[in-house]
Amino acid sequence: MVDNGMGFARSGGWRVVRFAVLTFVLTIVAHAVAYLAHEYSHSMAAWAFGWMKSPFDIDYGSATPGNILLLGDVSDNVEYAPIIASGAGWQASLIALAGPFVGNGVLFFILDAVSRMDAVRSRRGLQSFVYWLCLMCAGNVWSYVPIRALSTHADIALSAQGFGIPVWLQFPFLMAVSGYIAWHFFRKTFPGVCQNVTHGDPARWLLMAVVTACWFFLFFGAGGMSGSYGTIAWIFSVVSCFLLFPLCAVWLWSTCGPADASSTSASG
Repeated sequence: MVDNGMGFARSGGWRVVRFAVLTFVLTIVAHAVAYLAHEYSHSMAAWAFGWMKSPFDIDYGSATPGNILLLGDVSDNVEYAPIIASGAGWQASLIALAGPFVGNGVLFFILDAVSRMDAVRSRRGLQSFVYWLCLMCAGNVWSYVPIRALSTHADIALSAQGFGIPVWLQFPFLMAVSGYIAWHFFRKTFPGVCQNVTHGDPARWLLMAVVTACWFFLFFGAGGMSGSYGTIAWIFSVVSCFLLFPLCAVWLWSTCGPADASSTSASG
């Protein structure tokens, strides 16, 4: 029987499509905000220590489609080598850690609290944006610890170099922070927001669960497979992308999903 798409429309399919398009736009914008917060945290820390003339003097890269969409060429423009060579290695370490753990980590907890405010919850579009910004902050931390924490370059390696210690020595402490942020995001932030943002609709909830898992474990988890970060980073990325991503998507749906979806799965 052919319904020329009427069944799709009657079932609310177009509402899901609109929700998906809105989610796409919000995630791209949220990613840009979190990315710039990360880089500006580096540059502001360097400026505060007197190593940069302006906290906004970051490298914005070229105007390519990829850089405009995902800011892949944007960097903090901090010269770490002279800082370490001057004997102020601890300052280089704090500058390096400021990006993931202040610009993203601290901001995550602030945004998580904001997402629970009545003034935000009453505006679903605003709460949705705050949620995706929470995800981008938490995912950014994940992309550094554990994914690229045991490598020879990037922020975490620079932190170890500045402190004069091996990367593995600081790994347990940084992993404890990153792990707590990931736990808080999936156990507190997602369940606290999803019901309101999706109106409890199973299709929207499923889409939000999959997009969440995709960005966190696939997009942010893939960094170790490029950029010559080493074997350990590559293994972490493979596990994040091909094991944790699907497991997380299923877990978010089966554990946190709406009651009617759970009962449907059980009856099937």
